[in-house]
Amino acid sequence: MPIETTEPVPLAGVQRALERQLEERLAVLQELEPFALPSVDPVAYQSAASHRIAIEQITAALNRISHGTYGSCTRCGAQIAAARLEVLPYAAACFECQSHAEAA
Repeated sequence: MPIETTEPVPLAGVQRALERQLEERLAVLQELEPFALPSVDPVAYQSAASHRIAIEQITAALNRISHGTYGSCTRCGAQIAAARLEVLPYAAACFECQSHAEAA
């Protein structure tokens, strides 16, 4: 079982990084969308779908920052490990809840 720390996450830096990622993903999606049809370019279609999912996750993380719930697991309410948020700043679930969700 992983050890989760409760070190505070520097929200201003995280918010700027998430906003940057969001802008980058939106720009890529805008370039892909004219070709992102399964019958025209299936690779662009899959890539666009992946970008849309990431955009939704990043937007949700920015909403959690504005609501003061960033860093808390959306499933169990526990603190998400700082190391997990460092690697995946838009993580919505703690490691344990994410593991259970992926196993289901």
